[in-house]
Amino acid sequence: MKENEANGPPNREMYALLHLSPDASDEEVHRMKETTTENFQRIFEAYKILSDENKRQIYDIYGMEGLNSRLELGPKLNKLEEIKEQLEKLRRMEEQKEIKEQLEKLRRMEEQKEMSAHFLLPTGTIIITLNYHNDHSKDST
Repeated sequence: MKENEANGPPNREMYALLHLSPDASDEEVHRMKETTTENFQRIFEAYKILSDENKRQIYDIYGMEGLNSRLELGPKLNKLEEIKEQLEKLRRMEEQKEIKEQLEKLRRMEEQKEMSAHFLLPTGTIIITLNYHNDHSKDST
């Protein structure tokens, strides 16, 4: 038997395509039908998306979520680089917003700390007057 390095032994390509052993049972072959059908559908869907320039750009930017929500590239942002720049600007704006929120949270915590110190650690003056009377004095004469 002559072997082809890419495909294995002759007359074994069909087994290799289905990732089956030549000794596979009928049940194993039938189970692979469902898996291979799903894989073929996924490959065909990937081809349809990647062969369409517009869908491919949407997929590259937004992923499947962008395609499923039917996002489109607008006329002002028709180049991938322009869209990436806009997304980066949005990310920076979001980061700045988060930083401002954190600073505001820290400021409120500091105010609460000061108020807690004022109420939990009260200070003041207490005046106590003590009178001592010795009524039982002894005469030593």
